[in-house]
Amino acid sequence: MPYKRVVLTRRNILRRDGYKCSYCGRGDLPLTVDHIIPKARGGDDNWENLVSACTKCNNKKGDRTPEEARMPLIIRPFKPNHVMFIKNVVGKLDDKWKPYLYLS
Repeated sequence: MPYKRVVLTRRNILRRDGYKCSYCGRGDLPLTVDHIIPKARGGDDNWENLVSACTKCNNKKGDRTPEEARMPLIIRPFKPNHVMFIKNVVGKLDDKWKPYLYLS
């Protein structure tokens, strides 16, 4: 099976974080993507530096790190693999597919 990677997109970041704010945990507000280390301070666009955030928390945090803003992360960012995405997006997996997805 060829190596697959999950493309870094806004939708995939929200999906990875369960469509919840990484700071307050709410999922009933409009979400944006926040840089943990702001771009103005050298933060990159990568899986470990981007999290979902509601607009209220994103504005409150501003151009600061979570420590400076006293807003600890509830959801820790990580680089997902394609198997996790298939499992979370599709929901219930057919048992016949598990050997092919390395889940058996």
